[in-house]
Amino acid sequence: MTASNKATRLVVLGAILIGAILAGILTGCAREDIVVNYDKDGVVPDASIPPIDASAPSKTETATFALGCFWGPDSLFGSLVGVIRTRVGYAGGTTPSPTYHNLGDHTETIQIDYDPTQISYEQLLDIYWYSHNPTVQTSSRQYMPIVFHHNSEQQRLAVETKQREEARLDRTVYTEIIPFSEFHLAEYYHQKYYLQGVPELMEELVAIYPNSGDFIDSTAAARINGYLGGYGTLEALEEQLSSFGLSPAGNEKMLEIGRLLLPG
Repeated sequence: MTASNKATRLVVLGAILIGAILAGILTGCAREDIVVNYDKDGVVPDASIPPIDASAPSKTETATFALGCFWGPDSLFGSLVGVIRTRVGYAGGTTPSPTYHNLGDHTETIQIDYDPTQISYEQLLDIYWYSHNPTVQTSSRQYMPIVFHHNSEQQRLAVETKQREEARLDRTVYTEIIPFSEFHLAEYYHQKYYLQGVPELMEELVAIYPNSGDFIDSTAAARINGYLGGYGTLEALEEQLSSFGLSPAGNEKMLEIGRLLLPG
């Protein structure tokens, strides 16, 4: 890796960690279920597909990680250029049809569809390692850190970067690396959690995507949720805002929140 690439990676990771500190979401889930009712009759009468969704690539690859409460990672990875879709759910166990209140032996997990021409699996791993403390042994299966590899190349990179982290930290890394088997989608109220906490914006996205699956798969929803979680910068938000398909009032709401949460 060249000195320039190392410097770029440090800048990116630094911005991400600042967002994590602002959001305060690298540990357990802070609140119980939030249920908000939205008008699904069409808050935005002429709602159309957001430009960022219309231009989403058809070919993506998938990464699956567990690193504590899944609300934060959904926001963190959803904020990244090159990440096309995020969804949170449960994986790693054998309990059939797990739910939030009946997890069994599953772990809260984030699944990411990404464009490998814009962001690599190794870059996602870099962010993963810097976004949790892998040297802490947890007794909670629900919040256990795990890399679920989908193929031999992902396995190789996961093992190599884990060894790198152990050398860098000079401590044992307890994060597990196991083959991916099955992903169980979490309840709707867990998806894009920070976005769901802003009814004005949520109403607009639901008007565009009344089908829950389409909402969960929206790149616009992922990016908005990322900014609302405190990731990114105000400058980046201003540059990307027109691609999210929001109304003028929605754009102003995003900027209002961004000025409070995001570094300039």
